[in-house]
Amino acid sequence: MIRKIILAAVLIVLMAGAGTTFYIYKALQPFNPGYKGEGIPFTVEKGEPLNSVLMRLNEEELLRNPWIYKIYNRLVSPLSVKNGYYEVSPDMTGLQILSVLQEGRQELVRVTVPEGLTSSRIAGIFEAAGVTGSDDFLEAMTDSELLGRYGIEASSAEGYLFPDTYYFQKDFPAAQVLDHMLATYFENLVKIFPFYKDLTPEKLQEKLILASVVEKEYRVAEEASLIASVFNNRMKTGMPLQSCATVIYVITEELGRPHPDRVFFRDLELPSDFNTYLHNGLPPAPISNPGKVALNAAFNPAQTDYLFFVVKDSAAGTHTFTSNFADHNSARESYIQGFRSK
Repeated sequence: MIRKIILAAVLIVLMAGAGTTFYIYKALQPFNPGYKGEGIPFTVEKGEPLNSVLMRLNEEELLRNPWIYKIYNRLVSPLSVKNGYYEVSPDMTGLQILSVLQEGRQELVRVTVPEGLTSSRIAGIFEAAGVTGSDDFLEAMTDSELLGRYGIEASSAEGYLFPDTYYFQKDFPAAQVLDHMLATYFENLVKIFPFYKDLTPEKLQEKLILASVVEKEYRVAEEASLIASVFNNRMKTGMPLQSCATVIYVITEELGRPHPDRVFFRDLELPSDFNTYLHNGLPPAPISNPGKVALNAAFNPAQTDYLFFVVKDSAAGTHTFTSNFADHNSARESYIQGFRSK
């Protein structure tokens, strides 16, 4: 009888041990081993304790019983996590996921900066993507140490923010974001104009300002260098640039109004150093951050005697270029008549 009791007790202990072992084994397995979807974003907040991370991983169906991992952390091997933005998958084991969080192998955020935006709009893009705050970005734009590192003799990095697709970690320092964008600008500039270092800082800034205006004026890439030639010829003869793009800059950036559908005659009288209808020469600073086409046009303009351009086909974005006012008026009237006949 006693033998039977002892045997039964041994069997119960073995079964309990086997059950516990199986329970632990299951808890350490992937939440969804057959998962075939994309990675799932998971953010560890700065200073967030391990227990909170474990509970959220469980709630988001990325990790099974979090209590097992708490015990593992205490009795087997200490676990730690680094704050950041990650992508993990339900087909990873809990320990694999925690290994990613522990090593800090963060997922990068893809951010595309289109051509022709101002720094304030670019700052908003980075903030919306969770990369860096808009205010921090705009403050870094005027960092004299950063500007000096790239030989930029201007009060701001406006114009030097190269339009491209970038990859950054979330909550990345604004100065480092800007540093990378400035490096990208000069990496591309040396391809566009290999001799840019021979230019004085003043001349380099002038080319950039011209590119920023061309960027907002052209729609067909083939015409960008022609537009640059018109502005160059106008400056040589003492004519004002009379760029509507600079007036729109005054309206949107200085006055904070919505982008207008059209520019009226009264807008051409808006008082501003950026209004090239009122002031000869280039604006005092870039009005946008130009891309490759506009930069190439400003640094390598076409050699023409054109002084005017007017819309030829608004749908196609093409212009008629002329060398005298009579031909310009003729082209303008032709466009107006064609527009009215539609």
